[in-house]
Amino acid sequence: MEKSAIINICRGIKGGECRFALFVEENFADRIKQTVIDSGWPEFLKEKFGDNISRHKAFCVNGAACPNGCSRPHVSDIGLIRACVPLINHEECITCGECVRNCPDHAMEIVDDKVVITREKCLVCGLCTRTCPVEVISCSRNGWRVLVGGRLGRHPRLGLELPGVYSSAEVLLLISKSIKIWAENYEDGKRFGQIMDKVGHEKLLQD
Repeated sequence: MEKSAIINICRGIKGGECRFALFVEENFADRIKQTVIDSGWPEFLKEKFGDNISRHKAFCVNGAACPNGCSRPHVSDIGLIRACVPLINHEECITCGECVRNCPDHAMEIVDDKVVITREKCLVCGLCTRTCPVEVISCSRNGWRVLVGGRLGRHPRLGLELPGVYSSAEVLLLISKSIKIWAENYEDGKRFGQIMDKVGHEKLLQD
């Protein structure tokens, strides 16, 4: 397992003090590791390369508890960013503007005496739920943003973000499917993202 996968999570997921971190289940990193083991990826690499398994052959999962992405989820095979999709109770909202002033992505504004969220700008970081003084902003969905196929090296590329927000169980299923696709289409010298470019990212979303 040590050579076949790299699991890199931020201190917010590890339980360290981070004012931006959203809640993550305590054992989630262990569940990722177990998913990689159950996928057969360690055995696949062992059979193919013996003990000569370099870091570049490892399946890399980077997880971050907020969009700041300290663990660099944008440049890993699978990148995970914790998400909270905000929902405003307009009947209880006092239109004080605290959420608008504190949104780091300028995704909120007051229009016709009503707070409006521009979803295209919103990074679902959940900060507005904590800055609202009357607690009328909640998470309509907690989960993960998922980025696929990021990499550094000679031809760097940011991961492609899949649409939507995924539960932890759905994330583990996506990781398992990703490893299966890489193993079935493996090419020496090609990263997972290059394989996904070839087979199509939509395969991950198919049943």
